[in-house]
Amino acid sequence: MLLSRDGVYSGHRALIRMKRAVYASFAGGADLRKTLLQVSRGMKILGGRVEPSQLVELALNVSRKKARHRGRRKMMGASMAIDYTLPKGPYFKIHFPATIRRSAAMRTFPLIKWDAVRAKLLTGRSKVSLILVLDSSASMMYSVRGILTALRAVEREARRYRDRVALIVCKGFGAIVAQHPSTNFNLVLSKISRVGLDDFTPLASGMYLGLNMALTERRRGYEPVLVIVSDGNANIPLEKYRKVGRLVFDPAVQSVLDVATQIAKCGIETVVVNTKHREPTTEVGDVMMSGTELLIRVAKITKGSYVGIVS
Repeated sequence: MLLSRDGVYSGHRALIRMKRAVYASFAGGADLRKTLLQVSRGMKILGGRVEPSQLVELALNVSRKKARHRGRRKMMGASMAIDYTLPKGPYFKIHFPATIRRSAAMRTFPLIKWDAVRAKLLTGRSKVSLILVLDSSASMMYSVRGILTALRAVEREARRYRDRVALIVCKGFGAIVAQHPSTNFNLVLSKISRVGLDDFTPLASGMYLGLNMALTERRRGYEPVLVIVSDGNANIPLEKYRKVGRLVFDPAVQSVLDVATQIAKCGIETVVVNTKHREPTTEVGDVMMSGTELLIRVAKITKGSYVGIVS
């Protein structure tokens, strides 16, 4: 069942509501429908059970494809192999390691038969850098399942495409970089295992630090995707922030909206994962916003994707 456009999801381009999760895309572009069909191929939306982690992967894939497309337009040049596939067409480049492994599995090596030949899966030189902003405040103790769901999805995507992954942890009165961008996801997992869930929620600080890292990665030739994992219960404002124009009574919420506006101006692809999704029951506007409403607003401002996990 889709909500009306006058509700909290107003302005969405795509909306999927399941029993355990919600996916909403506010991304623009005429090719969004085509991208959704490509990345959701194989997902049994109707007549099957879709796990929340699959919706997170769907959101990551949509953002990755948009980021890679933007990066390829800036970095035209020689292609590189990121994986292998079955040969298609009369001309292709052979992926020798995969071909040799397949030939050995067929027990025909050193003779290589046609059935063992694998082709390179090529892409442009631009790569994607996933910047994970993790809310590790005390309120996230009630959203451990949502955290694990998001991490499993990020891990599968990072290992599949060999993306760089960075980890930013926000708790207390600020945020720190727990792991700089790396293709070794085990480093990220080791840092996450040491992070405790306690203290306040400086969500704006984590988003601002993620924005700065995203701009640095872009200068290095990587197209960033910002992944925000939180329950939206921000209660610590950014120490120094520039007021953009929105006015709300909670300075912590004001800071989050201001940083989201800066992210949108920089054109950073954003995926917002709410680990404690609750459907809003009343419209309260900007006077008072729940965590779910705040995170949906962030996804709207950044023209990104929102995934709400019902815990």
